[in-house]
Amino acid sequence: MTNARREEVEEDESGQTRPLRLDELPLEILLLIFDYCHAFDLVRLSGVCTRFYDVAHDEVLWYKRSKQTLATNQVSKRFRSRCNPVLGPRTKWQITHNWEYGRYQKNVLFSQKIKLMPWIQLTDKELWWSGGNQMFGFRRSDPFNLGNKIFHENTRSDICKFVVRDDYIISGHRDGSIKYWMKNVLYGGNHFYGSIERAHSRDVDAVDETGDLVISGSADGVVKAWTSPKNQDIISNYINNLPLTSVRVNDRIWALAADPTGTKLAVGSSGTTGPPLYICNIMDFNRSETMNHPWRQGAGILDMVWDSPHILLTCGYDTCVRKWDLRVNKCVGVWSDPTDATIYCISSDYNYTMVTGTQFNCKAVLWDQRRPQYVQLYFMNLRRMSSPIYSVSFDSSHLYGATDQNVIEVKFSGQPNVKKNYREIMKYDAV
Repeated sequence: MTNARREEVEEDESGQTRPLRLDELPLEILLLIFDYCHAFDLVRLSGVCTRFYDVAHDEVLWYKRSKQTLATNQVSKRFRSRCNPVLGPRTKWQITHNWEYGRYQKNVLFSQKIKLMPWIQLTDKELWWSGGNQMFGFRRSDPFNLGNKIFHENTRSDICKFVVRDDYIISGHRDGSIKYWMKNVLYGGNHFYGSIERAHSRDVDAVDETGDLVISGSADGVVKAWTSPKNQDIISNYINNLPLTSVRVNDRIWALAADPTGTKLAVGSSGTTGPPLYICNIMDFNRSETMNHPWRQGAGILDMVWDSPHILLTCGYDTCVRKWDLRVNKCVGVWSDPTDATIYCISSDYNYTMVTGTQFNCKAVLWDQRRPQYVQLYFMNLRRMSSPIYSVSFDSSHLYGATDQNVIEVKFSGQPNVKKNYREIMKYDAV
C-alpha cells in the first residue's frame, strides 16, 4: 500500500480493520478542525450529517466570530439594553449576513397625512415616536400591532426632541417649554407630570438627562441645566422655572449629549458664528475641551452619540460622520455620505456599527468603523423618495426609521427570500 493510498484504519471487535470515519473523531478534535473553517463552510458542513450538524452548531465555534460581527455583536451593555431579543453566537453571524447583503423584510408601521419632522427612541420593550404635537409609545411585538399602544399624549406645542428613561419621558417643545411625562400610568390616565413653561425663549431642539440633571439646548443659543424630575418633590403641576446653571453659545443649538459617565457634555450648534462643537464640564459648564479642526462655516451638527467616555460621533450639514477622540482632542475618523447629503441622524451599537439617516431618497446607510466606505444602503420607503430620514435607531435584528409621514421597520431576522443588495449601487473612492 503506497503512502498516497494509505488509509487510517482501526480494528473492530472481531479483529478486522475498517477505515476510520471523520465523524467518529472526538468532539474536541472536530471543534479544532472546524475552527479553521469559514462561517459559510460551517453552514455547509452542518448539512452533511447529524454529527456535523451538532458540531457546527456548538457555540464554542461561533463565540469568537460573533465578537467581530456587524450590528449583532452586542458587546456593549448599553446596546444590549435595547435589543429584542439578545442573540446567540451562531444567530449573530446569520443576521449580520442579512444586514450586509440586504436580506430583510420591510414594513410601514404607521402613516399620517400631515408632513412632520419626527423623532424616535427605541428600548428593548418599546418604540417611541413624536411628531407635531403628538407622542406615542408602542409595545414592541412581532408582528407590530398598533393596538399595543401604551402611551398617547397631545400637547399644546410641537415636540422637537425627547428622551426616554425607565420611569419618565422628557420632551423639548417649539414654544420653549420642557415637559415631563410618567410612562407607567394605569387605565389610560393622564401621563403629564410637570413642566417648565418658559425654559427657553425659542425652540428646545436638544434635551438630555444624566444623573441629577436635565440639560436643554435651544434655538436661542443657550444651554441650561435643571433639576431632574426624579429629584423633585412636586406639589403642583409646575416645576421651578429657575435653571441651576446656564451657558450662552451664541449660535442655534441642534444637538447635545452627556457622556456615559455623566461628567462631560457635547453641544452641537449650527456653526454660523463659530465652531459647531463644544465640549463642556457638566459640573460647572466651563468649556473643558477644544477640538482642533478646520471647520467650514455653517457645517452644523444635527445629531451625536457617545460611543464611550472618550469617543464621540457627530453628523450634520457637512455630509460626514466624524469620530472625535477627546484624549487627543481631534477628529480621528471621517465617513462621507455616498450621495453628499446632509446627515440628519445617527445611531450606534457603541462598538463598530453606525446607521445614519440622510437628506435624500428615504435612505439609511450602514457603516462599519473598520472600513472606509459604506457597507449597505436601505431605501426605507420607495413611495416617498423625497423625504429625509429624520430619526433612526436599531438593535441587532431591527432597524427603525422615521420619515416625514411614516415609521418604517426593517427586520433582518429569519431567512428572507428577497435580496435588496444596494451596496454596489454607488461606487466611490475612499476619502
